[in-house]
Amino acid sequence: MLTLAMTLLTRPRLLMIDELSLGLAPVVVGRLLQTVEELRQRGTTIVLVDQSVNVAVKVADRAVFLERGQVRFSGPAAGLLDRPDLLRSVYLGSSAPPGSSAAPGHAAAVTAGEPVSAPATSVGSGSATASGLRRDHGGDRPPAIEAIELFRSFESIAAVAGVSLTAAPGEIVGIVGPNGAGKTTLFDLLSGYIGADRGSIRLAGRDITGASASARARAGLGRSFQDARLFPSLTAEEAIATACERWVQVRDPLSAALRLPNAFDSERAVARRVDELIEFLHLERYRTAFVGELSTGTRRVLSLACLLAHEPDVVLLDEPAAGIAQREVEALAPLIRQIRDETGASLIVVEHDISLIEAVADRLVAMDQGRVLTSGPSAEVLADPRVVAAYLGTDEAAIGRSAGRGTMQRTRPPGSRPDATSP
Repeated sequence: MLTLAMTLLTRPRLLMIDELSLGLAPVVVGRLLQTVEELRQRGTTIVLVDQSVNVAVKVADRAVFLERGQVRFSGPAAGLLDRPDLLRSVYLGSSAPPGSSAAPGHAAAVTAGEPVSAPATSVGSGSATASGLRRDHGGDRPPAIEAIELFRSFESIAAVAGVSLTAAPGEIVGIVGPNGAGKTTLFDLLSGYIGADRGSIRLAGRDITGASASARARAGLGRSFQDARLFPSLTAEEAIATACERWVQVRDPLSAALRLPNAFDSERAVARRVDELIEFLHLERYRTAFVGELSTGTRRVLSLACLLAHEPDVVLLDEPAAGIAQREVEALAPLIRQIRDETGASLIVVEHDISLIEAVADRLVAMDQGRVLTSGPSAEVLADPRVVAAYLGTDEAAIGRSAGRGTMQRTRPPGSRPDATSP
């Protein structure tokens, strides 16, 4: 928002905006769309790049699709949402059959109800079954993760103010809220990236409040970041192999140097695990590409592969859909559910894409100004007037940025209505 404001000070005749909606709350996207429309009416020519077709066509006169450096389509934006065959061809490859979300080389390619071949072997853990993913979570167990009255301030600003949160084993909890609500800071506290001023955190009943980030990872806590923090100089397969470190049985450098059988077997187990995850997430064509060369969306999916390699019991996903094309976001929801079903892990997901978070979350938690506004079933949380005012707004394209055209009206929170003072 600040960058756009700085750009407008130059009074440009041509304004190029890269990823307008990336990482922004729906209410903010709605305001920015209004600003873009006002600039267009004043005579400014605008070139807008965005992964959300719904957001782009809200303001665009003409649409241009690029794939692998080539123009695949150029024409009027009006009526583009009525051409799912065209969108699917452009985004997922013309070979994809109608109704399929899968195409070779595209990572988030799992459709609802479609069986996925789970990896066949686990890497040296013994905690997984023959599937390599699923673990037994039967019996009475404490919450997978529990935060109790967490506080964290930066100078005079309370980023997290008394937040309590739980996730049951196998539950997917969605967290929504405006930019600056404290969602990422909460993830930083849960993962040990920063310490809490007050409060406590328990992982499967064990107090980990004073544990380091690495100790929490070894205990079974996995996390993704908004900017997919991976080593840029590693290849995709090397990044996944590094993420297997928790389950590597042979760590003796002398055994590795002498190529002793135990080290050789351990390396082969890691290699098999890498192959399984690359196949599972359709990353074959990126296997030897350097992380620094990958697109934002592909790095997102590679980050998911690294999380699966880590085999966590609790997964913190920070905006998994950011930077991923709209049709691939549609396929991401069943993939996230598949990860939960195959691993038995609990997931806490921060996401601004309302269509996605509605599709995957068993329960929603809404935050604002470092506090929990409300929690409960998705429909109730998204219909709460406080959530509509602080977070959702009333712009249907911004709220349903990855929703199909037929579901955009449904995506508007029940009971909400356009406000004359709102964008």
